[in-house]
Amino acid sequence: MLFAAHLRTRHIARCSALVAIGALLCVITGFASAAPKSPHSDDIAERAWQKGAIGHAQKMRSFRDFDHGVQPTPPVIPQFSADFDSAGMIATAQPNGATKTATNAFFQDLGTNERTCLTCHQPQNGWGVSASSVQARFYSSFGTDPIFRLVDGATCPTDDVSTIADKLQAYQLLLSKGLIRIALPMPEGAEFEITSVNDPYNCNTNAETGLTSPTSGIVSVYRRPLPSTNLSYLTAVMWDGREPTLLSQATDATLGHAQANAAPTDAQLQQIVQFETGLFTAQIFDNKAKDLDKKGAEGGPTELSEQLSSFYVGINDPFGQNPKGTGFDSNIFEIFAAWGDQRGKSEASADRESIARGEAIFNTTRINITGVAGINDARAAMAAQ
Repeated sequence: MLFAAHLRTRHIARCSALVAIGALLCVITGFASAAPKSPHSDDIAERAWQKGAIGHAQKMRSFRDFDHGVQPTPPVIPQFSADFDSAGMIATAQPNGATKTATNAFFQDLGTNERTCLTCHQPQNGWGVSASSVQARFYSSFGTDPIFRLVDGATCPTDDVSTIADKLQAYQLLLSKGLIRIALPMPEGAEFEITSVNDPYNCNTNAETGLTSPTSGIVSVYRRPLPSTNLSYLTAVMWDGREPTLLSQATDATLGHAQANAAPTDAQLQQIVQFETGLFTAQIFDNKAKDLDKKGAEGGPTELSEQLSSFYVGINDPFGQNPKGTGFDSNIFEIFAAWGDQRGKSEASADRESIARGEAIFNTTRINITGVAGINDARAAMAAQ
């Protein structure tokens, strides 16, 4: 357990465990959550966390990075590209055509530490990062690749990185799990306080980088960067939905992770968002079932991109909230329905039939949902009206 905190509420209502990658908190909540009420809201609390997080990242520039290295970048991101992974091959499609990286802000150094969006969002990792890829970048650059920066690549900005051995220690979470440090300010007026901390990295208990009191300062958690692909299907931005829009996320990432002196221009933000919302990524080849878009199957990123025209938030809602009034259909997936009866047509037939059976099981198995707050109690309240 990397960071544990016991929190004591001022308005005791209930206790819930919140688990994040690299963090386990037992939170006793009051009447409201510290997180934004809506991923698309623009309330005062939301702006407060942004100001606090960015201010912290800028302040951490006092811990100087002596390493410098340019982010390796391909000249073009093709309209269709594929990379090997442990299961076979993963592919990305851009329906709008190839992207020249030299003219797109997603690939430009807009900050002060040589980072670009590509630093933490790489195509061979499904537009995210993987521990193995980070390790390869460490050894090929001797730890100078832009992902290795004190502000959030290290377990704490105060870490010593003067030698290779020191770097391996400082960047241990990034190297072993692909985790970046996320520094979030304690919300003003929070209905909880942190009374006890287990802090092996001396970051949360250091007043310069962490908490200044049980109710103020910075809390560091460690999370892997989310993929910057298939974003057109999402309804929330970031793990906890704290960003209201992708434009806001790009701004805050540039000012925070890249420690920029100024926010990106509107034109640069539009380039970043247009690029990432134009990416579609999916598995295209399986080592056993072979091509996932052949013999009637509809796997892969091209098929995924073609579904966007018929997608809308609330589609096939099981609780009657479909905005078009269409009823729920349990046959959610039909991607591999054509593989239901291969009859030994190829060496991959058995594996393809197995995938089709799994899809059918998912579509037809009934799962009783009981005692889930926000679902069962909400339906009961609706029925009573």
